[in-house]
Amino acid sequence: MTEVIASAIIDATPETVWASLRDFSGPALWVRNITSSDIEDGLAPDQVGAIRRLVFDTGSSIRERLIALSDHDRYFRYALLPTDDLPIKDYSGKVQVLPVTDGNRAMVHWCGNFTIRKGDPAEVCAWVQGIYQRDIEDMQIWFTKT
Repeated sequence: MTEVIASAIIDATPETVWASLRDFSGPALWVRNITSSDIEDGLAPDQVGAIRRLVFDTGSSIRERLIALSDHDRYFRYALLPTDDLPIKDYSGKVQVLPVTDGNRAMVHWCGNFTIRKGDPAEVCAWVQGIYQRDIEDMQIWFTKT
């Protein structure tokens, strides 16, 4: 398995950041290229087992299952449901909000593990890393507006 990690500081309290990120249906609020992020089957957006469907501005979509959530440790784990459209498979990720005591800010730490199905491994890892970094940058922008 391959692992990719990204992290950055958010200028908001850990509690504020976690309150938004723990909503598994929330990415359409803060990710620039996601047009909708809905939970299927009427489950709560913080219920383990919930499946979200992310629709991108290109019209493509993916589905992810919430596999763990901890309010105490401010993290959630999720898995990408199988798709043949991506160069990766067996993907699982973790997003965690950690306190930064200097200025009462938050650090978002995002990591993912996956198997590369096709393509140059370095390019695939850079692609995943780029997604993480862009989405974290979108979080930084969104939290400065809210």
